Amino acid sequence: MSRNDLLCLNRIIKPQIPLEDFLKLAADLGAKYVEVRNDLAGKGVLDGLSEAALQKAFNDTHTAVLTINALYPFEDARVLNQNIEKLIGLIAEANRAKCPHIVLCPLNDANDKRGSAQRADELVTALDAYAPLFTEAKMIGLIEPLGFEICSLRTKKAALEGIARCKHPAAYKLLHDTFHHYLSDEAEFFPTQTAVVHVSGLAGGKTKSATTDEDRVLVTEGDIMDNRGQIAALLKGGCMAPISYEPFSSQVRGLPLSKLKNQLQKSIDFLFA
Repeated sequence: MSRNDLLCLNRIIKPQIPLEDFLKLAADLGAKYVEVRNDLAGKGVLDGLSEAALQKAFNDTHTAVLTINALYPFEDARVLNQNIEKLIGLIAEANRAKCPHIVLCPLNDANDKRGSAQRADELVTALDAYAPLFTEAKMIGLIEPLGFEICSLRTKKAALEGIARCKHPAAYKLLHDTFHHYLSDEAEFFPTQTAVVHVSGLAGGKTKSATTDEDRVLVTEGDIMDNRGQIAALLKGGCMAPISYEPFSSQVRGLPLSKLKNQLQKSIDFLFA
């Protein structure tokens, strides 16, 4: 597959511009897909666009929505009923955009006092609760383990164990994030179970425990996470998942659009070289 068939941009790159402009940015860079978000202040998942405006934007740019980020904290039993209602709303938005995936992010809270067994059981309970909704909508839930030390679900292996225990495992796949793979110290890859890959770059100078989303920049030669090696390992193992740029740094978001486009193009050329 060509890189244009794989390339995706997450809206966190430039959330302040209208969705139509973001789709154009993606198209200009050769990206076929975008990821939209439900955590952008003052914006709806799809900017409140009408059906006609939404379809025109997709048709004009020949782009498609790959995921909605995200249902959080998806496996916390204390908010399971609220999460079911949230998921119903996210699926409705996904249907408007013909989006096939919703990302599921686990609780990332230092005050989480649950033990490992309780966390594992609540993960399965949540997956059992959401699966009928995904199945009816013909969608897939993407579990994205977060590598932070305080996160309740840090590894893809633990996510797969939960999927294997739930009643409807076909409703779920993995999201491999190169940043969280690096932070978690997980060595194993799961190429055939991975449906989407998130990439971002990281410069040296901080310990893993001190590293935050703000440190996530574009992938360059200075990247210490070996994004290219991670992608190569996934592809070698048979992974055909789209690869989505998700740099959270305010330094990236704050770049003028023309400069951002230029730096993104250089980063894409480096990653796919």
